[in-house]
Amino acid sequence: VAVWEFLRRLRVQPGARHEVFGDVKKLVTEEFVQKYLEITPIPLTDPPEFKYQWGPRAAKETSKRDVLHFVAKIQGKEPTFWTTQYNEAETTP
Repeated sequence: VAVWEFLRRLRVQPGARHEVFGDVKKLVTEEFVQKYLEITPIPLTDPPEFKYQWGPRAAKETSKRDVLHFVAKIQGKEPTFWTTQYNEAETTP
């Protein structure tokens, strides 16, 4: 759920075709999950919900810190605005 909420905050609607990304839901669920994210079903959720986590390829190619700083820049905010993610990014090598 957090992935979709995050994309909406970036003005990227998962159910709509995006002029740059195309089919956003397909991009996340097929391209990103296969290459950069790990997806785990959350038990006992109806409708089904999933947890998206940083995958091994993503960890090799970039850092959580770099991604957070990128998002902060395009949102016009400081990385510390997202306290939990900031703390995790700063403690992850």
